[in-house]
Amino acid sequence: RDIFNITFQAEEVQDMKVRILNVIGEEILSEDFQQFIGQYTKKIDLSNNAKGIYFLNIETDKGVINKKLILQ
Repeated sequence: RDIFNITFQAEEVQDMKVRILNVIGEEILSEDFQQFIGQYTKKIDLSNNAKGIYFLNIETDKGVINKKLILQ
């Protein structure tokens, strides 16, 4: 419940930023990658954070992907 696994594949070389934000926009986690290609896999432990809604934000040269994470 408190651990999220994030996995995705970057098919092209690109700059990338992976962030997790709380509902008021504070960064919980931030990782920047320059010229990234390949598979990204990360286990995120949010057990030390308050229960609630968080947002996964993946920003690349091609656009932005947002996903909602619910910590119960």
